[in-house]
Amino acid sequence: MNDHKKQPVHLVLLHSNDIHGDFAGTSKEGLLTGGLSLLSGLLRRIRQEERNVIYAIAGDMFMGSIIDQEYKGLSTIRMTNALEPDVFCLGNHEVDYGLAHLLFLEKCSDFPVVCENIYIRELNRRVFLPFVDVVRQGVKVRIIGLLTDSIGEKLLQEEQVDSTVSIRDPLKEIARFLQKEMQGHADITILLTHIGIVEDRKLAEILAPEWGVDLILGGHSHTFMEQPETINGIPVVQAGFGSGQLGRFDLYFDRENRKITDWKWELLQVNEKTGEPDPLIDFYMDRFRTEVDRKYDQVLVTFPCEYTHPGFHKETQLLDLFADFYQRTFETDLFLLSSNVIRAKRLGPVVTRKDFIIAFPYENAVYQLTVSGRCLEQIIRHTLRKNAWEGTSIYFLFSENMRVEITREEKIIQKMEIYGGPVEADRKYKLGITEYAYKNPELFLGIAPEELGTEIPVKKLSENDRGSLWSFFALHDEISLRNEGRLVLLD
Repeated sequence: MNDHKKQPVHLVLLHSNDIHGDFAGTSKEGLLTGGLSLLSGLLRRIRQEERNVIYAIAGDMFMGSIIDQEYKGLSTIRMTNALEPDVFCLGNHEVDYGLAHLLFLEKCSDFPVVCENIYIRELNRRVFLPFVDVVRQGVKVRIIGLLTDSIGEKLLQEEQVDSTVSIRDPLKEIARFLQKEMQGHADITILLTHIGIVEDRKLAEILAPEWGVDLILGGHSHTFMEQPETINGIPVVQAGFGSGQLGRFDLYFDRENRKITDWKWELLQVNEKTGEPDPLIDFYMDRFRTEVDRKYDQVLVTFPCEYTHPGFHKETQLLDLFADFYQRTFETDLFLLSSNVIRAKRLGPVVTRKDFIIAFPYENAVYQLTVSGRCLEQIIRHTLRKNAWEGTSIYFLFSENMRVEITREEKIIQKMEIYGGPVEADRKYKLGITEYAYKNPELFLGIAPEELGTEIPVKKLSENDRGSLWSFFALHDEISLRNEGRLVLLD
């Protein structure tokens, strides 16, 4: 009996994040890859092979799929139930259909939803469970959820909710919680976060050893990692985004000394070789897809050819094309569009409403900033700074009225023109942006929030960019890329 106790307990901790409606598999080099059906098959195989398995999801199952949008997340909950997660941390896109609707969806879930830092303001009461305890072979694993405090326009538009609900700073709140509020013994403590890799790193740095945090499983920034980063003695990791991969920790816990003695991590690939399809999820997918196809298969627009979007951190045909569509639709001097709004690698020549929603799954409000040429040049320099090309910041591209020459290696701007001439320092320019940039101006534009609209007020051009673009397509026959290569890389 004593020898048995001395044997370390082997725990298998599986994790996903930011699946974003990536329900259906795709063919890669002749191999069916990703999709919830094959992900479920891989999970089932590991559960059959291993004794002590825990599966955690670090937010953002919702949005990114026309099926998810059509059923307002209910389709996602039904298929996520089939994955049988042990715990799910809220992501920012889980509130996109409204907090009241999210509370209904929570009641439809067969798994616990955790979020430690969202509160009913006046009652000082949490809206969701802060954590769950999962016990495997006598080892209690405590998993605490944390949500980013940037939760998007849609929740803020719910006036009654916005006035009564607060999302507290995740780093400050978790420090207070771990020190003063968390009661009871846990053998292993995991932070399941949806705050992004940069904030995860900051979080790891502030955690005191006596708070007992062993791992951070993150989401939100869609970060692929070859290995976890160990910060302040704590492994920090994400599993990219989508359903094409699954993170796996093998943890070895010494029950006598109550500590993890060893661990290893790998990113497993989800494909038809690693898991068998799940018939229940396939049934749901066929049912949901049939209804969506019936409703959205009308032709929306025709391009002269297929346009492509092979990467998030460079100029692409689709990014050029849609930056121009936004600029022409909203009649601005220039439009800045983030590359990650486009979720398809190719589009056209025939584009149905369904194709469009798959490629552009997120709806945004659109804003106009009136800025001086001096300020515009600062914004462009900020959006094209080197770390945007390297993937540590979101990459933005401008519409056709501007041309920029930039060095290939150092990413230093050598020349900037608008309307075929220099940017005039004191001239006023109308700059269009989506709410994604408007809500995070310091990060994405290099402008402090209090500086927005100081000279000329910010103008809201549209509540819904998708509807505005569809109206533009209906009125214009010339739907083609007119100025590819507006960003010139110099050797």
